[in-house]
Amino acid sequence: MKNILEKTEVRLIQFFSYVGILIYLILKGHGLMSVVFAHLIFMVVCGVIYLRQDFLLLFLSPLLVIIIPIQNSQIKKYLKRFKQNTPSEAVIILGQSDYFKFEGWIKANFVKDEIESLVKYLETKGQEFSFYPNANIEEVEEIMSNKDIREVYFFGHGNSHMFQLSADNIIYYCEFNDFKKYRKEYVHQVHCGSSHGKSLVDYVVPEKNRDKCFLFRKTINSFDIKNEFKRRLNNIKKINKNKHDK
Repeated sequence: MKNILEKTEVRLIQFFSYVGILIYLILKGHGLMSVVFAHLIFMVVCGVIYLRQDFLLLFLSPLLVIIIPIQNSQIKKYLKRFKQNTPSEAVIILGQSDYFKFEGWIKANFVKDEIESLVKYLETKGQEFSFYPNANIEEVEEIMSNKDIREVYFFGHGNSHMFQLSADNIIYYCEFNDFKKYRKEYVHQVHCGSSHGKSLVDYVVPEKNRDKCFLFRKTINSFDIKNEFKRRLNNIKKINKNKHDK
């Protein structure tokens, strides 16, 4: 009996417990509505446990279908204030939405507040920057090879090992495993990360600068992004204040 329990997957036990509850409700005459309600409760709990963010996105999808296109339109209008597709000291490569893909309607690459927090940070630093909202893989290669570009932000969806340029275009950071060719002073992976493996920061940034790069080894959200840029902004303000006081 002990060996059987050790071999049995926990999810299978949970599933048959759920089926047992449904059968119990039916046999006890609780009615169809009670069975449906128990089923929905089980689906929600399993969705939150096993699917997490994807479940939440699907649950909120009727609202997101309206909100995401509006947000993207506002971001496109906002970006017109700044240089685009021009090599600069700092370059921001943005993930792209594809409305011919399901993900394009329910999963935003970023929100306007996040972009604004980055712009405020860069402007406070007095740094020249340019956005690349529609870069292809070849342009990313050119950006990474350009020695005049010292700092690169990858802004959208990804993990420690890759960046989702668009629904059909994935950039694998290991493709830039040539420190001399692709060296950057700083690289910022403004997206989710994973706890193991090499990041682009590890490949192309000098070791002394790596702790100054934006890199989270976990799943992050909009709050995390804005909070990190706010923290960096406050550090700059403190440094400037100390210089002024001297």
